[in-house]
Order: sequence, then C-alpha cells, then structure tokens
Amino acid sequence: MVYHRIKCELYTAENKPWQRMAEELLESVFRRENVIRLIFFTLCSDNQEYQLQRNFLEQWVDKHFVAPRPLVSLVAQKPLAGELILEVHSLEQTADEAVVIEEQETAWGHYLRIKAADYLEVVAGGLCAGDLNLPICEQSEQAFRKAEEILKTEGMNFGDIVRQWNYLERITNLIHGNQCYQDFNDVRSRFYASSEWLYGYPAATGIGTQYGGVQIDFNAVKGNIDIVPLDNDWQRAAHDYSDDVLISHRTDTEKETPKFERGKLLTDQSLEMIYISGTAAIRGEESIIDGNVLSQTEITLENIQHLIGLEEGKKNLPEHSGKLELLRVYLKNETDVHVVKKDLDKLCPDVPIAYLYADVCREELLVEIEGIAYL
Repeated sequence: MVYHRIKCELYTAENKPWQRMAEELLESVFRRENVIRLIFFTLCSDNQEYQLQRNFLEQWVDKHFVAPRPLVSLVAQKPLAGELILEVHSLEQTADEAVVIEEQETAWGHYLRIKAADYLEVVAGGLCAGDLNLPICEQSEQAFRKAEEILKTEGMNFGDIVRQWNYLERITNLIHGNQCYQDFNDVRSRFYASSEWLYGYPAATGIGTQYGGVQIDFNAVKGNIDIVPLDNDWQRAAHDYSDDVLISHRTDTEKETPKFERGKLLTDQSLEMIYISGTAAIRGEESIIDGNVLSQTEITLENIQHLIGLEEGKKNLPEHSGKLELLRVYLKNETDVHVVKKDLDKLCPDVPIAYLYADVCREELLVEIEGIAYL
C-alpha cells in the first residue's frame, strides 16, 4: 500500500470563554499520533480578534505538540452547531506501512512532508498574506506565492495539488464592480498557468468567511499512485464556465474561470479515496433558483451521489456508499440550520457533519457541501 487513509473527526465546544473552549479541544487531541491538520471554525468580531485567536492556537500547538506538529488553520465561519468546531485530520497506518511524517519550517510557512516508498505528499495550510487588510488580489498573490515556494522546495508544482481549500473574506462582495471571488480566480489562473495538469485541476472549495482575508490549505501528491479527476455530466466543469456566470465588469482583462475539478480520486491496490469539491445546486452551469434550502440541499446531495458513482434510484446516501468520512455544510442563512440538519440526520446518519455560516460563491445559492469519501 502506497497511500494512507485520512481519518477525519469533528469536535465541538460551547458555553465557555473562547480560550477555554480552544484549550479543551486541543487537549483532546494533542497526545495522539499522526495528527496532520487541525482546522478550527470560529466566530470573531473583526480581523484583530481573528489574529489574536490564530496566534493563541499556533502558540499552544508549538508549546504542547511534539514534532511533527500538525498544521493549524483558523477559518472565520460561525459554527451553527456548537460555538467552536475543530476538524482533525490524522493518518491511519497499518503495521506493514513505512510512512514517515517530517515537519518543515520555512520562510513561506510550516508544512508537513509525508513519505513512503516512491511516494511523497506535501500538506500545507494557513497560507495567507501578512496584512489581512490588503485588497483581495494582493492577498491572493501572497498566499499563492507561499504555496508556490513550498511546492518548488519539494520538486513539485501546482499540478501536483490534489485538494485545495480557498477561504475568502466576503467572497461575493463587489469592489469597483469586480467580485472578490473573481479577483481570486484571476490570480489563481495566473499562478496555475506555469504548471502542467496531467491529472486535471485540484478538487477544491472556494467559500466565504466573515473575516481572515484570503487563506489557502492544500495537499499535493507525487509518486506511485493513480490520480483521476472526476467529472459530473450533470454539471459543466467549473474551469469551462462561460462568461455569463462570472461576475466582473472589467474590460482590460479576460475573466478567468474557477480552476478545479468536481472531485479527485486517489487509488492504489487497497484504497480508493475521493476528495469531493465544494458542491451546490447547479445543473449545467446554472443555479437552481427556487429559494428553498431543503430543495437545494437535496439537489446538492444528488450531485454528490452522481459524482462518486452511486446507484440510481436510492435515496439514502450512506446506505449504498457506506464510505462517507466527513461532510461540511456551508449555509448562507443561519436560521436554515435546523431544517437542513433535520433533513441530513435522516439522509446521512452516522456521518460527521460540520454546519457553518458562510457565503457561497453565488448570491442565489443557499447551501454548499464538500466532503471525503472512501470506496
């Protein structure tokens, strides 16, 4: 076996001061082996509070975790079930695996190198600009430059990224007639242009946050493993969208499309893993505009079912896949959480789900879902 299973777990805390909640969540995992990524979802009032929270988490991890320390990402999305959510990614290894995790500290950021015979994975996170008040274009350029330097250090390029998370403060805001998400896409395309894409673009999520500027997390893979981009014939590939769904009033430059695949399959002799990109109620390239969050949620789940090759005619997702490891559900309206959670408790029992308040990249979309599955 070359690849490894990523175990995903969710922890929540509430009804205590923020720092105490964070400590309790960290204390629940810091003695575990092979923890590679900690993603906190938090409510904060501004970027100053966001930076204070981030500094606290990073300092706690530096003090208490032994090397290799996990990556820490703080996402300013208000949790809708609990007051603070921690998503933990760790490696599950069998006795016959010779997998080594090495910690790297560079000027561009802290990242992890996961090595096995004829296999290398780079895990990076929390890549952002030094100043969270810069324009989106400048923040995006700084974050992508850090990602580029990390990849170069490991003999990789952007074409080796299999999963990327893009968190954007106020993603749908218009600044001088240009949507923040479009500004980000323009920068992403410039950086991606220098790489070969032998296995398609990454599986990716581009999602809004209340604060935190622009932040990028990614996993990049190289070696003896099959990597397959997953298309969904119900949805036009995002990187092939027409100008009709891209929001920009600029005339001095071409509008760049979002460069990602609907999913990414990683497979070897004994494991098939799917990264499911951020998915919404889109057919073709058009949003399903009905104003009904339950309808959009179920259409989104149907898109995910179709993407990962589930049997038609069955309505209960876990019943016939049995392999969903984790879902994140992003909701545009906080009050929708109760009806959506009730629905997903029936459709996806026993699947860990984080419910988060976040702007989806199109104003008319009320929900977006992403996840990890094993086949």
